[in-house]
Amino acid sequence: MECNEGNAAMLEWRNRFLSEGVLQEDDYDQALRNAEALEHAGVISTREWVELVRLANAALLRL
Repeated sequence: MECNEGNAAMLEWRNRFLSEGVLQEDDYDQALRNAEALEHAGVISTREWVELVRLANAALLRL
């Protein structure tokens, strides 16, 4: 995994799913599936995946 690719993927994920600061349930599910796909593809590490899941959880709880 290349660090720059992972950083770019995480930034794109944040822009796509957290730009409004709040996630609806459907968007939350999509965010988790997307984060899992990035991790399975080796674009991000398991640690980075956990960070994205935590961010998604926090955004869902802001409803």
